[in-house]
Amino acid sequence: MLAVAEAIDKMTTAEKFDTLNYLWSSLSISSDELVPDWHRRELEKTEARVAAGVERPIPWDVAKEIIKGAF
Repeated sequence: MLAVAEAIDKMTTAEKFDTLNYLWSSLSISSDELVPDWHRRELEKTEARVAAGVERPIPWDVAKEIIKGAF
């Protein structure tokens, strides 16, 4: 892993973004493995609350302000 970290440190910003995009694409091929079962169940519960009108999504910028206000 040290060799990988050293190689990344030597990359340009553009090369790092290209590498990042490659890694995400590679991970998306096996996306079922990315979300553990317990997390998938929680996501399904959230989707059910949204569908039932109990919960509603808010824009990310609004959520960030709410989070900032909590600290």
